Amino acid sequence: MNAFEKVKKTIDEHSLVNRGDVLVLGLSGGPDSMCLLHILKRLEAEKGFSLRAFHLNHMIREEADSDEEFVRKNCEEMGVPLDAVRADVPEVAKERGESLEAAGRNVRHALLKEICEREEKKLPDGCSARAVLAHNADDQAETVLLRIIRGTGIRGLAAMEYMRKDGLIRPLLDVSRKEVEEYLKEEGIPFVTDVTNSSEEYLRNRVRLSLLPSLEEINPSIRQGLRRLAANAAMDEGFLSMFAENWYESHVKRDAGSRPVLKVKDLRGLEDAIFYRVVRLAFAETGLSSDIEAVHVKALARSVYANVGNKTVEFPGGYAAYINHGEVVFRNASARTEE
Repeated sequence: MNAFEKVKKTIDEHSLVNRGDVLVLGLSGGPDSMCLLHILKRLEAEKGFSLRAFHLNHMIREEADSDEEFVRKNCEEMGVPLDAVRADVPEVAKERGESLEAAGRNVRHALLKEICEREEKKLPDGCSARAVLAHNADDQAETVLLRIIRGTGIRGLAAMEYMRKDGLIRPLLDVSRKEVEEYLKEEGIPFVTDVTNSSEEYLRNRVRLSLLPSLEEINPSIRQGLRRLAANAAMDEGFLSMFAENWYESHVKRDAGSRPVLKVKDLRGLEDAIFYRVVRLAFAETGLSSDIEAVHVKALARSVYANVGNKTVEFPGGYAAYINHGEVVFRNASARTEE
């Protein structure tokens, strides 16, 4: 199968698109996104979705303006509506204390979300506006390896999903970088090259350019093995998450402020893997869905098992778990001065 056939198969197998949906493709102009742009355009009528594109001019490289012009020209020629946005990512990175890579990713995801929310308001009930990213199979292998380096758990090993809970989809995830390049050549599809992809200043580039080739000398099938690891981890993570969600829904109650409350005695009966996921679910309900690390959950677990009276366990962003009278109340930042 070539890239087109694989993307079509992935969309069908994972039910990524419904008729009437709007797909908003993050389009950098690079090989992967241009490949996916052309494939989705070919599938648009058959699958019954509407395709549009989003381009972020991140103002990082000198070529940023010419990349934007390239994307505009190609979208116009193909009849694909385009939202092109300029954002000073270096300034954002400086303000937030983030790397350029992280700041660019966060800005891109936030803008994609805004566009999808705008488009979804125009759609009839039952249809969705979905953000689309062009991560390929080699990106998946690199992501798994990066997370292993950083010391991840099963959730991290599962790496990138075909469809996230927020609706973002990755139809190119079963297509290798080599297959992308072959499709571009066969179809005569133009693309731009990001010169920073050859710089080992970024960790992901070092993994792609140096570490993975070294590992392939030991195991030529290392990329397939890493992708298989991600698929197995995703299967296990899916079960653990489902179990935790079912447990949470059957045990949680809400206080007068609509904050989630769980009984200490119920939490004490949980295995560590479920305890961790239940705590994440409780904080997600209050508004904290990221930056929760094992050290925070372990601090709460120690307090739950310590027979303490009143105890507040701090979490990132001003969030906290408040233990009192045999219950744990999960509070957001605005509730810190209460009780």
